[in-house]
Amino acid sequence: MNKNALLAIIAIAVVGIFVVVLMNYQERKESPVEKVSSSISEAAEEIGDEIDDHTTSK
Repeated sequence: MNKNALLAIIAIAVVGIFVVVLMNYQERKESPVEKVSSSISEAAEEIGDEIDDHTTSK
C-alpha cells in the first residue's frame, strides 16, 4: 500500500470521527423537554402504525 492510500484512509477515518462527535454534540444540545417530547411523538407514531397494520391486514 502506498503512502497516498494510507493517508486517504486516515483522512476518511478522521472525518468519520469528527462527524460522530458533531452528531453527539448536536443531540446533547436538545433540552430534556425536547428529548421527552420527541420520544413521546415517536411512540405515538409507532402506536398509530401498529394500529394501522392490524386493522388493514384483516
